[in-house]
Amino acid sequence: MEMIETADAFKAKVSEIQNSDIYKEPVAFGICRIDFGQLNTDKALQATYPVVNWKENFGSAAIFLAALEASGCRVDTSGDEAVCNVTLPFLEDCLNAFTPYADEAYGDAHKNIQVISTLYNQIKEYGMREGEFRVVFAFNDAPCQSVEATYLKLYAMSLGKVALRSINLNGAFGALPNVAWSDGRPIELDWLRENEIELKFAGEYP
Repeated sequence: MEMIETADAFKAKVSEIQNSDIYKEPVAFGICRIDFGQLNTDKALQATYPVVNWKENFGSAAIFLAALEASGCRVDTSGDEAVCNVTLPFLEDCLNAFTPYADEAYGDAHKNIQVISTLYNQIKEYGMREGEFRVVFAFNDAPCQSVEATYLKLYAMSLGKVALRSINLNGAFGALPNVAWSDGRPIELDWLRENEIELKFAGEYP
């Protein structure tokens, strides 16, 4: 995505995307960090969201969808939810699109731009494992299917963006793995069983 230099050009780009076949207005979306399993290292145990969008910021949603498309992740907007891995090309395209507002993105303003900028700088400095950061959309308030979308809804409730018992959390217990917790981090139960003796003698068993 080429750099957008003015607010009017940004609005025109958003309108173009929203009138294309890659766009569908989401109920919720955000970017999360994944905690993976200790034994099954590809298994998502928890998704942490610094910012949750609930029926808001549709311009950012449009840019995210277009940047994902450009970076090779075509989002299936016909489903209830979608999850794509964050890549540097995705982040770079978003930064190019958000250029007119970059200087205003601090404090409570333009939180999605702050997320993109912070994550880009972090990855450039420290790198990331594939799938560690993910873009998540919920297109319908349907039963939960994934860890990522379930946490998206739970965060929306905890942040007061939706009222308790007002959203569909059916399937949440099936979507979320059964884990133990230590210092706010999830731990696979099978890993605890395999390492129970060592952890208990070391005083580290949760």
